[in-house]
Amino acid sequence: MTTLPLLPLADEPARTATGRELTPEQREAVERRDGPLFVHAGAGTGKTSVLVERFARAVLEDGVAVEQMLAITFTEKAAAELRARIRERFLAAGEREHARAAESAWISTIHGFCSRLLRAHALTVGIDPEYRVLDEHDAERLAAEAFEAALEDFLGRPGDRQRIGLAAAYGPDRLERALRSVHDRARGRGEPEPRLAQLTRP
Repeated sequence: MTTLPLLPLADEPARTATGRELTPEQREAVERRDGPLFVHAGAGTGKTSVLVERFARAVLEDGVAVEQMLAITFTEKAAAELRARIRERFLAAGEREHARAAESAWISTIHGFCSRLLRAHALTVGIDPEYRVLDEHDAERLAAEAFEAALEDFLGRPGDRQRIGLAAAYGPDRLERALRSVHDRARGRGEPEPRLAQLTRP
């Protein structure tokens, strides 16, 4: 893999089809095709411009189909900006068909990419195609409901004074924190849900 620094230098600029200047470093990042390329760059170094031009040239010069390209960003806002600028780049080159294709191109966050992939193959993997990703508020609410149900089940088993004594000594809040801590650590180590269920059986 080639590692390439992206520096905001201004000597010997080349220009993109939209009139933006490319520094020698940016131009190399756009044109390099001899294998995997890692570009490390800070703020203000033209990362988005390089991505736009590299994407566009792969389509226009190398013959890669728009739907075969994948661009991953950190935020939805960045993905929207990248998509808009790629579309603008194609329009500047007179490529209206490619510009239309960019509207549905694989340009998103990693979560958006995975979600789109799952929806496209929902029946194959056995999930509801209308699923939605939980936001933080809903996830917290469901976790609280699950703990409450588990505590009721825990206390509702007859003939176990140790269980009742444990609940009385620690209280529901401390028990919840302890249970969530164990659950989070187990999941962090990759313990599957069935294994967690076995650990909690009496």
